Amino acid sequence: MSQSYTQAFNKLQEYSKDLEAVEYNDIVDLLKNSIRKIPIPLAKLHPETPIERARANKGTRLYKSIESLGYIKDPAVIERNLSSFGRANKPHQVMFYAALPTSQLDKPRITAIAETSRLYLDKDAMCVDGQLYTISRWRNKAEMIIAEVVFSEEAIKLNEDIKRSYDKQREFASQIKGVDSKFFEDFLIFISNEFARVAKSHHEYKLSTAYTNLVLEHKDVQGITYPSVQTNYAGANLVLAPVIVDEYIYPDVATTSILFKNEKEISIRNGGYFAEKLDQEINWINRI
Repeated sequence: MSQSYTQAFNKLQEYSKDLEAVEYNDIVDLLKNSIRKIPIPLAKLHPETPIERARANKGTRLYKSIESLGYIKDPAVIERNLSSFGRANKPHQVMFYAALPTSQLDKPRITAIAETSRLYLDKDAMCVDGQLYTISRWRNKAEMIIAEVVFSEEAIKLNEDIKRSYDKQREFASQIKGVDSKFFEDFLIFISNEFARVAKSHHEYKLSTAYTNLVLEHKDVQGITYPSVQTNYAGANLVLAPVIVDEYIYPDVATTSILFKNEKEISIRNGGYFAEKLDQEINWINRI
C-alpha cells in the first residue's frame, strides 16, 4: 500500500464530523478507491442459530402471512417508508435487520424490540396498557460467514462477548503478513464507533451504511453483525441482504409480546399467541 490510504483515512475522519455536508457516493469512493483494502473482521454464524425480528402490530390485529414479517417487498412501501439512511441501509434499500442471542441477552426478541420500537426509544413516551409486537424467529440452514463490528471502545468495556471477539480479531490481524496492524485497529475502532453513533440525523448513518454495503459485496461474506446501541451493547444486531435471506434463512416460529412502559420501568410480557411451521399463511394458536 502507498501512503495515500492513511491520508484517505484522515479525510474519512474529517467527513465524519459533518456527514450531512458529505455526499454518500464520495464516502464510498474514498473507501473503495483510496483506502481500497478495508479491514473486514470475519466470524462464523453456526447453522440453526436463532435470529429474531420484531414488528409492531396495528392495535391487536395479528399478521396473517410470513411475508409481513420478513424483509419488505412491496415497491410502494419501500418508496414511501424507506426514504432515509438506516444504520446499514441507503434510502430505498431493503435490508433484513434482526437480532442474535448474546451472553447478556439470550432472548434476541428484547434486542429486536429495543431496536425497532418507537415507544422504547422515546424517553418521554408511556403506554401502561401495552403495545403488541410480533416476534418472528428465523434460522440459518447452513454456516454463514459474517463480518463483525467489535472494535467499539465502549462496547468492549460493557460486553464480554465483544471483548473476546475483539481480542481474537486483533490476534488474527497480528498473524497476517503485510497487514498494517495499527491502521487495521484504528480503522476498525473508527468504523465501530460509527455503528455505535446515537444519531440525531439519518445522515449520520452514511459511514456505517457505506461500510456495510462494501463488506457485503465481498464474495465470502453473507452478513454483518454489530452491537445494539439501544440495549447499551448487551444485545447484537444482524444485517443481511434479501438475496442472502432467500438462500440461507428460513422462518421457524412466531410469537407475540407486549411492551409496557410507565414512569418507573419498561417490561416485556408474553402476548399470548404462538405459531409454528410457518408457511405463507400463519396459523396462530391462542395461549392466553
